[in-house]
Amino acid sequence: MKLSEAKRDYYRKLAKEKGYRSRASFKLIQINKKYRFIQPNHYVIDFGAAPGGWLEVASDLVSSKGKIIGIDITPIEPIAENVEIIVCDINNKKIDKEIIKNLGRKADVILSDLSPNISGIWSIDYNKQIDLTLSVINRLPGILNHGGSCLLKIFDGPKLRMVKDNLKNKFTEVRLVKPKASRSSSSELYILCKYYKPVFN
Repeated sequence: MKLSEAKRDYYRKLAKEKGYRSRASFKLIQINKKYRFIQPNHYVIDFGAAPGGWLEVASDLVSSKGKIIGIDITPIEPIAENVEIIVCDINNKKIDKEIIKNLGRKADVILSDLSPNISGIWSIDYNKQIDLTLSVINRLPGILNHGGSCLLKIFDGPKLRMVKDNLKNKFTEVRLVKPKASRSSSSELYILCKYYKPVFN
């Protein structure tokens, strides 16, 4: 068995033991343990939330006084009292108003683990994933508080620098992270951005 496959099996088994819906839960756990960008009482939006692994982790981190909105085109089974689910496409233009209506205000943290349905053709899958990430970035002014944070999945490739430079104009701190729970052979990375500084024209 390859090392990456062994790691995947390890976290899949661990997720089952801990009662998490997805091995991806450990990616968020590991990143937040190091950078602590999700805190008690925070309001959080999670794009690409199905099956709910990140929602479970975030629910515990924000405590009962925090609140989370999970968004996905796939229905998600209920998580906890502080989590609400919106079944919707990320490209729906009305989603921002629906988010704010349900959340009650702008978020402190934006999470995005968005990934396209993989076709197996790298150039197509790569560009689709970048487009999904840019969809989240483009709506930040309407949904993220000044000083807030975001964690965005991104595939490593030729557009990575463009996306990172875009985010450097919006956040004080921008860094690439790859948690241990991610397969080492995967092109999957995460961009962690802290201290949002929106610029309005």
